[in-house]
Amino acid sequence: MIIPLLAIKFSSALRINGAPVWRTIFFILILSGCAAPEPAPVSIAEPVPESTPQYEELKNEILRLEKIIVEKDELIKNQRIKQQAQAHVLRETNKEATRAQVKLHRLATKPSTASAIAEVEASLEHLKQAKISSFDQILQIQAQHLLETASLFYSKDQFAAAMNHVAQANNFIALISDQNRKKVTYVDHLLLEFHIPIKLSTIKRAFLRKEPNQYAQVLRTLEKDTAVTAIANQGPWLRIQINGNQGWMLHTMLEREGSRNP
Repeated sequence: MIIPLLAIKFSSALRINGAPVWRTIFFILILSGCAAPEPAPVSIAEPVPESTPQYEELKNEILRLEKIIVEKDELIKNQRIKQQAQAHVLRETNKEATRAQVKLHRLATKPSTASAIAEVEASLEHLKQAKISSFDQILQIQAQHLLETASLFYSKDQFAAAMNHVAQANNFIALISDQNRKKVTYVDHLLLEFHIPIKLSTIKRAFLRKEPNQYAQVLRTLEKDTAVTAIANQGPWLRIQINGNQGWMLHTMLEREGSRNP
């Protein structure tokens, strides 16, 4: 603003002295162009933080966790592949067992059925002479009923049905001899439905569970000497029925009614 005012005053002086007007305008433009331009803003770069031991430690921890995540993901992937392979093998095994059973029924004859029945009779006779637990006596009763039914089918020349019951009886006999069955584990055991329900009673306060697992949901608590009915077996567990409800209980919590000494 100072330069244009000086120029105006100077132009007035030039007119007073008789100078032409165009010189005045030219002089004003020259003075205006000489004005200093505004300075451009200077950008200041932010300083880069210096690497500290804490920063390096945090960086290494992040890398370590990322590595663990990758390893866990790989482990989960391999586990899924393994489970799928096991499921495939189990399906194939079940198919093979079914085919073998069908073949057994188709090839069942009177001599082979008679021989199988005789083997079950001999095994049960041996168990009668051995000292077995109250729970094993339940399984023995089931095997005996199955043997009787097999003999009935045999007398009617229904050899396939007879062999089916003989096979079930052998399963119960094998369970009596299998000591690992009595251990509470997570191994999948064969589910065997009882041919004849067995009346039992609790020997002490016990839990009725939803699944044959010691960590399964508790459906109810049964007091000592509660009467129940066993309808199936799976490993060390019995599926029992009480007042229309079903659940699972360890065989060690039960005994046959009337088996306790007075």
